[in-house]
Amino acid sequence: MNLNQAVNMIGRMLTRHLMNWGTNKAIDKMAKGKGKTPQQSARDARAMRQNSRRMRQAIDMIRRMGR
Repeated sequence: MNLNQAVNMIGRMLTRHLMNWGTNKAIDKMAKGKGKTPQQSARDARAMRQNSRRMRQAIDMIRRMGR
């Protein structure tokens, strides 16, 4: 493995981590609405994260089918 490959690998790992972190922060922010109890907010956030995970899996599956 040369230096270029190592830098690209680390860059992809960092980008993936930051995208997941940002997505989770946005989901938490959207789940907290006015008049909601903390339990409702947590339930909504969990459901949104699960939907986001399913969507990513569907995108990956479609990408694999296109190869």
